[in-house]
Amino acid sequence: MNLVESPESFDLIIDGEYQAATSGKVTEVKSPATGELVGTVAVASEADIARTIDSADAAFREWSAKTAYEREKIIKKATAYTRTQADTIGRLMALEQGKPFNQSRSEVTASCDIIDYFAAEAVRIEGTINPTEKANLRSYVVYQPVGVCAFITPWNYPVALLSWKLGPALATGCTVITKPTSITPMCPTAFCKAMLDGGIPAGVISVLNGSGGSVGEALMKSPKIKKVAMTGSTATGKRLMEAYGPTLNKISLELGGHCPAIVCEDADVKLAAKMIAYKGFRNLGQSCSSINRVYVHESLADALTTELKELAENMTIGDGVTDGSVDIGPMATADGVTDVQAHVDDAVSKGATLVTGGKKPDAFKDSRGNYYSPTLLTNCTHDMLVMREETFGPVVPCQTFTDLDDAIAKANDTTYGLVAYAFTKDMATTIKVTEELEAGTVCVNNGAVNTPYAPYAGWKESGFGVELSRKSVFEYLNTKHIKIAF
Repeated sequence: MNLVESPESFDLIIDGEYQAATSGKVTEVKSPATGELVGTVAVASEADIARTIDSADAAFREWSAKTAYEREKIIKKATAYTRTQADTIGRLMALEQGKPFNQSRSEVTASCDIIDYFAAEAVRIEGTINPTEKANLRSYVVYQPVGVCAFITPWNYPVALLSWKLGPALATGCTVITKPTSITPMCPTAFCKAMLDGGIPAGVISVLNGSGGSVGEALMKSPKIKKVAMTGSTATGKRLMEAYGPTLNKISLELGGHCPAIVCEDADVKLAAKMIAYKGFRNLGQSCSSINRVYVHESLADALTTELKELAENMTIGDGVTDGSVDIGPMATADGVTDVQAHVDDAVSKGATLVTGGKKPDAFKDSRGNYYSPTLLTNCTHDMLVMREETFGPVVPCQTFTDLDDAIAKANDTTYGLVAYAFTKDMATTIKVTEELEAGTVCVNNGAVNTPYAPYAGWKESGFGVELSRKSVFEYLNTKHIKIAF
């Protein structure tokens, strides 16, 4: 397939329709697999931003006035239609992000499932009636939608991480303005348009593309924006809090991670290796919940290394558009490849053993694509960048331990606290590691981190607020106490 045969072109989404930007400017989107142009998106001007905010504010009055049951019906109709567009949206994701088509398409349908989960939760938002100190008093607690929300979404899971925010916002009666990253703007824009075409009222979902410094900043400065939600790096999250904090409006941030995995003495090595390879190499390690460092008991180190090496070297690599069934495609950006190589080189220079990978695959050495081999490092120490900083690439560094307390201490020796993993068959060990690991999510003998029914919360510098589960619904609600004397 010739990717430049028909580059895609996307305008802004305002009042439920594609509308040209008054700026006349566009951003080019390049394929991470070939470097070729695959599309353009319109860049919003100040006038476009102001018009969109007004549209979302006006739509909020009608959308929030609907009952939760009415919203649930509308939302589920929209997701049903959006599922019929999964091939189209998935292809756009494969084109601009590099994720193989089969995985991209699955991300779209799974995102619809997430939104459906929240649509059902909307009808379960319960207030309270309180006992009062006098017979002529009545006390009620109710929850009401916060208003217009601004979403700043990332490139690694460009539709899924949008759906985590879109689901509770729509369900509670909020309207939303999405500002996708400039790296992968096409698939989230197409996803939002599909939701509108499926029946979401005009103005309830809008999309503004452009730089974070212009569009994002303008959204945060508007007094009509009552909630901001962002997924991105910890550094970006801190800057966002500094800029938006003075408004005292709601904000939630899903930020970086440097997730440890502890492979205990009694672990099932094959299971541990399978999960570590999945979480370390899938999507080229471009996930906040990727396993970034492994602490393995010295008695299992050789066996785990053997298993991981085989899994890494047997992964299929290719352009996920021309062959949608490959395991991994290219990394999303050339800068990402540069950062990964710097971490690997630093580790090797300080004594780490490069077991496999550590370079561009031989089959793609002459390609312009951002390919990088799944990489396994052993004999790693905590003075190496790969054990201290988020690599955000397909690298699994391993360090051995003899004492479990020491492994837990090293796992916790980080400013991050998003997810931690452990592998053990012993219940006492399970209780110890799950209670002592400092992370918002701890998975034992599995890698199923993100589930709609459980809260996803970052500790330390990994987040602020909660995503997923019915707890995240309250991130989009204001609490009101009503007290009546009669």
